[in-house]
Amino acid sequence: MSLPNTIDRITRHRTLFAILSGVLMALAFPTRPDHALAFVFGAPWAFVALIPLFVTLVSCSRRQGWRLGWWAGFTFNLIGLYWVAFTQGGGPAVIAGTVCMAAYLGLFWGAFTLLLVAMAQRWGPRSLAAAPVLWTASEYALSLGELGFPWLLLGHSQGCYPAAIQYAEFTGVYGISFWIVVVNVLLYQFVSALGSDVSRRWAIVALVAVCAPILYGWTVLENSPSVDHPRQGDESATRVGEVRVGGVRVGGVRVGLVQNNLGLAKWSPGGLEKSFESLERLSRSVVASQPQQPDLIVWPETALPCYLSLRPQCSRRVQNLVATLGTPILTGASNVEPSTGEPYNAAFLIRDASSPPVAYAKMHLVPFGERTPFRDSFAFLRDIDWTALTGDLGPAEFARGRERTTFELPASGATFAALICFESVFPDFVRNSVAEGAEFLVNITNDSWFGRTAGPYQHAQLTVMRAVENRRAIARCATSGISLFVDPYGRTFDRTPIFAEAVVSRELPRSRLLTFYTRHGDWFAQLSTAMVVVFAFLLVAGGRNKLLPGAGEAMRNSEDS
Repeated sequence: MSLPNTIDRITRHRTLFAILSGVLMALAFPTRPDHALAFVFGAPWAFVALIPLFVTLVSCSRRQGWRLGWWAGFTFNLIGLYWVAFTQGGGPAVIAGTVCMAAYLGLFWGAFTLLLVAMAQRWGPRSLAAAPVLWTASEYALSLGELGFPWLLLGHSQGCYPAAIQYAEFTGVYGISFWIVVVNVLLYQFVSALGSDVSRRWAIVALVAVCAPILYGWTVLENSPSVDHPRQGDESATRVGEVRVGGVRVGGVRVGLVQNNLGLAKWSPGGLEKSFESLERLSRSVVASQPQQPDLIVWPETALPCYLSLRPQCSRRVQNLVATLGTPILTGASNVEPSTGEPYNAAFLIRDASSPPVAYAKMHLVPFGERTPFRDSFAFLRDIDWTALTGDLGPAEFARGRERTTFELPASGATFAALICFESVFPDFVRNSVAEGAEFLVNITNDSWFGRTAGPYQHAQLTVMRAVENRRAIARCATSGISLFVDPYGRTFDRTPIFAEAVVSRELPRSRLLTFYTRHGDWFAQLSTAMVVVFAFLLVAGGRNKLLPGAGEAMRNSEDS
């Protein structure tokens, strides 16, 4: 059977092949290692996942294009974000909410395919070259506003391969997503041209497109400093943190992470004392097990189930521990807005036994999990009793933090920013924290809500991209895992298992250098968005032409349904 006939048969089952694209793209993101189908998952799927979707768009109308894109996006997000339905304490409404979330996120895929088909109708097969630009703009739109959720950006799928993501220091994660779609387009052209003289040319171009960023990444990694521990007793070994980054020598900071594996139990009667017992015991073990005194010990998000600023006995207990250990502690806990009484999800740095804690209130809250979106704009949203719909799980209705905090360690003078859980998902948010003077980053989180699912693994992997974008080391401390360290080049160290007590310590590099991305932000995504606006403006001129190419044959003109 000839390839054109094969593509024609595929277009008769468009929806199934659109769903196949969603499935393949979901397989590109991490799952839990003990999953029965873990061997099927792998980041390379991202580079071919869109090909079935492109095939289904051949000779389809704009309405069909939107529908096919939505089905692909809905499938992708439902599989990729299934773990939201497993949120501990939730009821059936949380499962329904997960389906609704996948349906909402699928709209961005639908917008992508709608514009792609509309452009093909107007300008013909050459419009496929705009697919990477359209995709990048749709991902950027996904990151904006109170409903922003850039969790499954295509670029995040490649976080397991540091060599593939090094140029993110210029473009951010959106440049990695752009590259993935470029490769999909080129491979689609190659498949469409099979049996013709141009197929070899498409194969060569696709191979170059795949290899060029990876070769660049290998070169960068080959010339990058190591952050692994020097051998004990090696007098000539340079301290891990004392490295040259971009030609500038920076000192190191030793950070200890405490994973006390106390999730929902800390909110039960006696939970505060259980939390203190485990955190104190594990913190002492961090100090005792290391030849060098840590510069900082990190406890997870909401490690202390109390309002730290309102409970002097709690803050004094942490201060006493700091004095005993001789090491500052960063801990997650709740805080209160003095003027309104609204609660904050906060991080506190306790530096010594006499100074008051320095606090940072989380600024980017989880929609529906930590705050009802748009509740400040629509009064009726403030009156909804979410717990009646979701069981024990309702929005905490935290207030938003108003300003960033750059913490400073007293002994070394090292500065860092704290990213609380969901904040690590947003590229622009993180790069602004770095731009304000953070020499390294600390991400505290509580992923125990999602059990033994893919959620904690996905969250840990996307942290890698934030390190590369800004060339900042990251210490990630999670209640029940995954805790780890990420160096400025996206290499991970000391990864802990989930749902187990663990302590790890490592010396990380500090840097004040700002990458192109840190200085200029989401310029690449914004440029793509501006181009899409121009495309949309030009489309109003109307007109029709051939649709996406399929095996070299001229495609039929389409009628709007």
